[in-house]
Amino acid sequence: MRKMLNPIFKTAQVGAMDRYTIEHEPIKPIDLMERAARNCVGRMLEKYPFARKFCIVAGSGNNGGDGFAIARLLQEKGKEVRVYQPAHSGMSPDCAENRNRWKGAYLEIKSPEEMEFKEGEMIIDAIFGSGLNRKVEGLAAGVIRKINKSPNPVIAVDIPSGLLGEDNSRNDRETIVRADYTFTFQFPKLAFMLPENYPFVGEWEVVDIGLCPEIIRSVPTDYFYLSEDLISGILPRPGKFDHKGTNGHGLLIAGKAGMMGASVLASKAAIRSGIGLLSCHVPFREREILQIAVPEALLETDRSDKCFSGVDNLDKYTAIAIGPGIGKEPETVNGIKELLTRWRGKTIWDADALNILAENSYLLDLLPENSLLTPHPKEFERLVGKSENDFERLNKLSIFADRYRVYIVLKGAHTVVVAPGGKYWFNTSGNPGMAKGGMGDVLTGVLLGLVSGGIPPLESALIGVYAHGMAADILASEKGKRGVCAGEVTEGMGKAWRILEK
Repeated sequence: MRKMLNPIFKTAQVGAMDRYTIEHEPIKPIDLMERAARNCVGRMLEKYPFARKFCIVAGSGNNGGDGFAIARLLQEKGKEVRVYQPAHSGMSPDCAENRNRWKGAYLEIKSPEEMEFKEGEMIIDAIFGSGLNRKVEGLAAGVIRKINKSPNPVIAVDIPSGLLGEDNSRNDRETIVRADYTFTFQFPKLAFMLPENYPFVGEWEVVDIGLCPEIIRSVPTDYFYLSEDLISGILPRPGKFDHKGTNGHGLLIAGKAGMMGASVLASKAAIRSGIGLLSCHVPFREREILQIAVPEALLETDRSDKCFSGVDNLDKYTAIAIGPGIGKEPETVNGIKELLTRWRGKTIWDADALNILAENSYLLDLLPENSLLTPHPKEFERLVGKSENDFERLNKLSIFADRYRVYIVLKGAHTVVVAPGGKYWFNTSGNPGMAKGGMGDVLTGVLLGLVSGGIPPLESALIGVYAHGMAADILASEKGKRGVCAGEVTEGMGKAWRILEK
């Protein structure tokens, strides 16, 4: 796979890139700050075109300098702007310079009670930037609490004040600004990707501030995020002379009595994701459901009337997906044991297949290398135990992937794909409307379609999670987030592929 784009760097690395850009562009620090502020204001006014009044809370470091520059630029655009600054013992040179350039309303405060936010005023948080490495205390902590009590919308500049760029496990959550929207400079922060930090970050977008491309390319990182351009770039296009034989033959083991919807959803998703041939292995008594609901699928029936108990012939398949709706009956556990002793090919593990692995941990050592595991957080917890926080869970994901040489797709708002070797890719497509039953079944089918067609497991995971979320985003734009359902996401996969195949 070609070098991955869309890196996420640690805050110390970004600071080094700032310094490199200043030295090698060359550009003065105050001018780099001006460029960042100008680009931020441009995006801010596009996002909030009807906002007229702004109150900026500026610190005494460079984030405060960004705040003063943003205040001046907003005022030049005809906005009503004023600035509060917590009392300080000294300012950074660039903050002091931008403070001197600001000619509007300004008050240095010695107590949070001196701040009052007007009705209809947007609060811009520019107190602390990404260089913060400790809990916030004293006056600044009181200011943050006052901001958080206000009903006014809050915009954070670069990072919500008080939030650390990576690990917040020992932070004081009461002294972190709760932003509605964050305009972050050049790269998202790793902390933005973790569910526990959403109350502080809100929605976010990256503002390009023109850091030197040379240094960006040369700095190593283990963290990346997915985007439409990236996924479109790694998605293979169907070839003119492709046929069902070259597009692979996948086996889906899914469903039991009362749970056949999982099999139907996953089957339809696989067929809409490029698979050449799909065989569905279902309990004998449930065979008619699949035959009627998914006529494109080949049918393979189990020895058992009611659940999965084993597969007789595996030679013809290029990939297998197992788990949606299969239950945990003793026959099913034995069937998975048998499968693990006979099959070493590409495999996708989901739902009850993961729960069976968790309850029979000795089976994990039999996992085929390069398997794809697609747990939601609770299923992953069953596999490895509880995590104290989301940052600790990231480490556990890497340890598990390394130990068993597998890829993990941890599902959530920013689904993360983890590879052996400790590299992480965070998804940026999808919406809260996907928090409904059946969505994981659809993803399993999408992944089976991609892996069966010969796309390597890692690329299949990246492409699959992004396209799955994109299909849900398209549906939400048409029917609202509440109107999103798994069946219609399956039906809408083609719209996502059409965009990504451009």
